[in-house]
Amino acid sequence: MQLIVAIRRYRLGGQWAMILSGGLSTIAGASFILQAAGAHASLTNIAGYATLGGIFFQISAIRLHRHVIEAQ
Repeated sequence: MQLIVAIRRYRLGGQWAMILSGGLSTIAGASFILQAAGAHASLTNIAGYATLGGIFFQISAIRLHRHVIEAQ
């Protein structure tokens, strides 16, 4: 859903971080499902995923905020 929303909002500007985050979420979700089905299921990869996702959201929020201020 995040990837779809970011693509739809692309023309607002500042959406590249959200698009990357949505793509990362899609890949990570598939990876987590495959890993959970394996013999050695683990949650250790979630920390890296959550950190990158948080960074992408922060960048997106800053860029969108600047865009809104410039538009006023």
